[in-house]
Amino acid sequence: MTDRLDWASDAIRLIEQDGAAVLVTQCIVDGSAPREAGTKILVSKSKILGTIGGGNLEHQATMQARRMLERDDVTHLLQDYPLGPLLRQCCGGHVRLLLERLDARDTGWLEHIASMAEQPGEHVLETRLDGTGQRKTLYRRKDWPHVLKTGFLGHDASLLPDNRPARDVCAVFFEQVSALPPAVMLFGAGHVGQAIAHVLSISPLPIRWFDSRPDYLGTRSGIEISHLTDPEEAVSSAPPAAIHLVLTHDHELDYRLTRAILQRGDFAFCGLIGSATKRARFIRRLREDSVPQAAISRLTSPIGLPEISGKAPATIAVAVAGQILQITGDAVSADTPRQASNASVLRA
Repeated sequence: MTDRLDWASDAIRLIEQDGAAVLVTQCIVDGSAPREAGTKILVSKSKILGTIGGGNLEHQATMQARRMLERDDVTHLLQDYPLGPLLRQCCGGHVRLLLERLDARDTGWLEHIASMAEQPGEHVLETRLDGTGQRKTLYRRKDWPHVLKTGFLGHDASLLPDNRPARDVCAVFFEQVSALPPAVMLFGAGHVGQAIAHVLSISPLPIRWFDSRPDYLGTRSGIEISHLTDPEEAVSSAPPAAIHLVLTHDHELDYRLTRAILQRGDFAFCGLIGSATKRARFIRRLREDSVPQAAISRLTSPIGLPEISGKAPATIAVAVAGQILQITGDAVSADTPRQASNASVLRA
């Protein structure tokens, strides 16, 4: 888990299963550390969800969380870990962890946070450490007065200047939480489409998958494949700033999809599988159909990172996933998969 809100529904599920869970947030990082600030894990008596980088830090944090599960009189702890001197980890930085014990008494605000997980936009999550208000409150980023991604406020609501201020003066921890990750519109369920869907299925990116062939419908890699009957309508149904990947079995269908995406204009990425010859033919037709040159120039074809060569479906899928990572940043590398695949990262 990273700096998004999808941990809240997982916390509710673990509370229902095990009675309580501990949310561990790596809130401050000084120097080198295995993961960045905002990374989270959830720990219950039987399961761990997510990772803060593994190694001795995660081991110690997990043991601390399990000790907290045995006590219902402790709501939170701030714990500092110098990775080199204390934990003998070679990265040698210093991290501060916030551990929060969650149980049935917390389901109200957890449900509210979970309901906001699919809302677009930048927000700031405030966690009160002094017990004077609701445990966590979500603010719109534009309404938050401070520019830091994470930090601590004192008891007078002022920003504490030190990166790791004394723990007894910390009244509030705040962290920016990122916008809803872009949707992937995947057109084509052949060998390459299946490989791409398989790779992306362990990412948090919401995926909408289409194919025009009835025999290819169903569910693969935990993703339902919808029947593509009207390409223009399918493109118009996409959310704004979506990532479009066009790789059907039919060049004419590819063209209609590509034209509709470029004409719509509000996409984050329009990728078309194929050769340089196919790209040239499509561009000529797009110009003949009066698609603006500014939109045509945003077409990416062939797709995939050029440094990763090869035509095998798995190779193409890895190259395309890397290309999407460049577009989306941390969203595609987060440790919490989409809900359909959550079971794959729960471990005893």
